[in-house]
Amino acid sequence: MDLGEITNKTMSFINTEGDVFAQKIKVISYDIEKNNVEIGEEKETIGLGVRVVEGKRQGFSFTNNINNLEECVKTAYKVLKVSRPREDFVSLPTPKDVKKIKLVNKSLYSITSDELINYSIDMINGCEQKNGTPSSGNTNLTFHEEAISTSTGISLSQKYATLFGYLSAIYKNGGVSTGFDYKIMREKFDFFSIGEKAAIKAKETSNAKTIDSMYCDVTLEPEAVSSLLSNAFISHLYAESIDKNRSYLKEKIGEKITNLTMIDDGTIDYGVASANFDGDGNPTKRNVIVDEGVLKDYLYDDFYAKKFGVESTGNSERDYKSLPSIGTTNFIIEGEKLEGIKKGFIINELRGAHTANPISGDFSVEISSGFYVENGEKIYPIKHGMLAGNVFEFLKKVKGTFGETKNTGGIITPSIISESKVVG
Repeated sequence: MDLGEITNKTMSFINTEGDVFAQKIKVISYDIEKNNVEIGEEKETIGLGVRVVEGKRQGFSFTNNINNLEECVKTAYKVLKVSRPREDFVSLPTPKDVKKIKLVNKSLYSITSDELINYSIDMINGCEQKNGTPSSGNTNLTFHEEAISTSTGISLSQKYATLFGYLSAIYKNGGVSTGFDYKIMREKFDFFSIGEKAAIKAKETSNAKTIDSMYCDVTLEPEAVSSLLSNAFISHLYAESIDKNRSYLKEKIGEKITNLTMIDDGTIDYGVASANFDGDGNPTKRNVIVDEGVLKDYLYDDFYAKKFGVESTGNSERDYKSLPSIGTTNFIIEGEKLEGIKKGFIINELRGAHTANPISGDFSVEISSGFYVENGEKIYPIKHGMLAGNVFEFLKKVKGTFGETKNTGGIITPSIISESKVVG
């Protein structure tokens, strides 16, 4: 049976309202140790989650055993009997028009294990050609399948695949410096350049110097932007955070919060986080959340959309082990292009962004790679620095963007120029 048949069959065991979400993931991966492809692995997981609903009460269960579907439904009903009513629950989603987009380039389905090994070798060769030494890395090809069926008439399925490459490099010149690069896409790409860029980054940051503390202009490169915003900012856009008074952005619709535009778009052809439908079975959308700095909307799944009396933005995420929750798709950041900073710091990577306060937005994170800039030029690489501040103040002081846009795995952003405290 395919996943659609599995979800429909499971629905036949449900005698109340309810839904079934099934998922299959197959991963082919190879690990790199130093300059060798060391470990290959292929694994597949399949499972489904069952939700049953009676009035305001819900029961949920999941299983990896697709030969035991009826028992999973029975377990969900047992949970329902002892569950507390969720008074703000309105109803399950109803069918809507779902427009199919290009989720994946079909060429990914023809990639063999030998080709994936060759991609790993390409990264190693690219690194060594730029005088770097590979330290670790990974290539993987992941195939996804999802299906959802509901008592309200939704019956949907979708398939897609992602290709990923990562390499970390070292460069020895007195001391040892490191650098890495990666790429994730739903179509084929050049792996050789990943190795090249990792080696270049390692070489650029050799002989790093300690720095003095100062409040100054900083340029956060895409990886640093992604780690800071994903840990300290994006959840403040979720309707659940608004509802539970955990968002700084509550009651700020129409206010200017930055000089950037932020768009969540699950409908981009071949987008890393694109989908025809979300975890509720609602169609994904293009949502302008912040328009030229002005907060326009929040992100909603079906539950919170009904609670707030609005349309879902198509931002429900889900796996077979959990009920739906709010998440982003392709989160795009745009802003006025600038030539760069005259004096301050370029910060390539941040370490420890997960320690940022998710409620207040306060952060104090380590700068793991970066440069000191004077007169618009990189003077020397830096080490042992910290970036400290508040993410909302940082966003308010954004001056513009710089450089090329990069997809960091769901956040698509150029470098961002703002002001912050750098601690030596």
